[in-house]
Amino acid sequence: MTNTPSKEQSREMLKWLNRNRLDLLDFYRNQYVAYNAEGLIAHSENLREILDLAQASGELYAIYLVPRSTASIQILSIRFRTVSRHNWQPNYHVKMKHRDVEISTTMLVDSGAELSLISFKLGQDLGFALADAESSLLAETVGGRVEYVIRNIEMTIDGHGFIAPVAWLQTNTGGEQLLLGREVVFDRFNIEFRQAEEQVLFTWREDFSSQTPIPQ
Repeated sequence: MTNTPSKEQSREMLKWLNRNRLDLLDFYRNQYVAYNAEGLIAHSENLREILDLAQASGELYAIYLVPRSTASIQILSIRFRTVSRHNWQPNYHVKMKHRDVEISTTMLVDSGAELSLISFKLGQDLGFALADAESSLLAETVGGRVEYVIRNIEMTIDGHGFIAPVAWLQTNTGGEQLLLGREVVFDRFNIEFRQAEEQVLFTWREDFSSQTPIPQ
């Protein structure tokens, strides 16, 4: 079966994730979990294993990398206890592919992030490696400095494929939150946040349909 959910299926799956996110943080921190609107399918610390388990189930699924921390919100090394009565995060399903590894995962849509961000763990599991003599870059954050390198990756959102840069962290910051940032992504989609309805709406910009993807 295809593992591409419809928009309605995707919304229902994300509702399940938001309802159960705190339980996942309690029991499966720093693990990949495969889930759908009906519940948890499988969990593992190994990306290839979780993909095999999820595919073997025959169920529609998405992958979520559960952060290490039980803090409600985390931005790199800074943790904030929730002060909001509306326990919702603007997560969205994104397919990412590097070479022979493809993952349908869940990313936090972050309009304040210039680049999309993946953790050190996920980058390793996708097969990224540093080139000989390659130097890390430094980013200034509210929690201090972090090291990262830029990698281009294939992304698919709502059936639209493109290549976008991601910042691959070079240190374990204590959190594994995947961020979907502005670079390329926000140029190709109009994005609307509807917190009251617990929805993020992505609308493909037709003026980008004929443009050549960024080369890897």
